[in-house]
Amino acid sequence: MPGAVISNATRIWDINVHWSLYSQCGTWDPKGRGVDVWECVLAHYSTSSTSPPNHVYWRYIGRR
Repeated sequence: MPGAVISNATRIWDINVHWSLYSQCGTWDPKGRGVDVWECVLAHYSTSSTSPPNHVYWRYIGRR
């Protein structure tokens, strides 16, 4: 499986959003002072329990 390409327009993870398969989101990492980018591996509507780094729904692909 080829590596995922991080999009230039990665959406910030938010609650009550439909995330389709292979869509990407970014989350702020205050310790590393950067944005972690995640790829959706199971289409879903976001709730507090489905946020990254929940590996049922997301795969870590890199940092911006």
